[in-house]
Amino acid sequence: MKVVIIRSKRFTNQFTNDGISKRQVKSAIRDRLRINAKTSSSSKYVILGLLKHKFVTKCEEWRFWDGDFQEVWQDRQMPVKLFPCDDDYTLVALENYLCENGQPDIIWIEGTKFPKHIQKAFQWCPDSYKVIYSKDWRPWKVESLGAYNLCLVDEDWEAQRVKARYPNVECLKWDKVVDYNNMHYPLKIEKKYDICYIAHYRERKNHALLFRAMAKIKDRDLSCICIGGSRKGHRDELEEMAKSLNLNVHFTDEVAHESINFYINQSKIGVMCSKYDAAPRAVLEFMAANVPVVVNAELLAGARYVGPTAGVVKSPEEFHLGILEVLNNYQNYSPRDHLIKNYSVERVVERFIEGWYQLNHAKIKLNTA
Repeated sequence: MKVVIIRSKRFTNQFTNDGISKRQVKSAIRDRLRINAKTSSSSKYVILGLLKHKFVTKCEEWRFWDGDFQEVWQDRQMPVKLFPCDDDYTLVALENYLCENGQPDIIWIEGTKFPKHIQKAFQWCPDSYKVIYSKDWRPWKVESLGAYNLCLVDEDWEAQRVKARYPNVECLKWDKVVDYNNMHYPLKIEKKYDICYIAHYRERKNHALLFRAMAKIKDRDLSCICIGGSRKGHRDELEEMAKSLNLNVHFTDEVAHESINFYINQSKIGVMCSKYDAAPRAVLEFMAANVPVVVNAELLAGARYVGPTAGVVKSPEEFHLGILEVLNNYQNYSPRDHLIKNYSVERVVERFIEGWYQLNHAKIKLNTA
């Protein structure tokens, strides 16, 4: 059984007229397409896990760009096929590829959009089983959700919302995965910060909850590092807020994945303050680095990952108490053990396969020998 993954976000596909030669996929183009060993997703980790378990026999990623057809191979990653895509979305190379290789058994989309190149792929692969993971806490708002057979969700209540609108679309609650061997792991370095928060500087990431909680802790000079990108200038507002509350907060821009692990390891605890979010991977990244985490109880998807040995889940009113509780005992937690016991690649893939079989998808002939 062959699985193809396509990510619908624009930055994962490259359409430019910048005069750069597209005959070779040079490092600059790879970076812009985010094709490198440090860039992955839970979908790709799970698909590679399914390959290891022989639930699938082949997998690859499809990207679309304005260059020549290319194949990119990397260690520990699935191969990437770069298909030429002109302004009219003719996709001749993809059509020829399908004629030679046949339709994949599963097309797995990651993202909320349904752009024309994905529409074309669906048209030419009518027999492929279509799977979608939205990476959004509102999966029922995926564009053309009715075109899919299966919607992956982070929480049971999301499945209920999807089924209410699209009764013919199956739902499966799955777990996210991080690379806890090569990217997120403990380092023996000094703890420079008390608190770490990894989130883009956007209002829905709710940095204000963290800053108000810190301000309530009067007898501690807490140090905090915030890591994220600022697309609408929201960082300036947050810096001003931290200053007005007389807080010791260090702000950084978006950093490379290897730097994220370094900053996490420099911190005693991590926090997740969002409410409107889709099971943020940062929670798992903290645990993988053996850093306990305090999670906002109002988080709509993802608080379930945190067990009593990994951190605490607290209401906004008690968030400051959660910070103190974990900070005062951070060395007594064992979040990495909790992660590997419950959310290792093996455990996540086993639950995925079990859930798949329970859905009784007779349409797909599984090769699990």
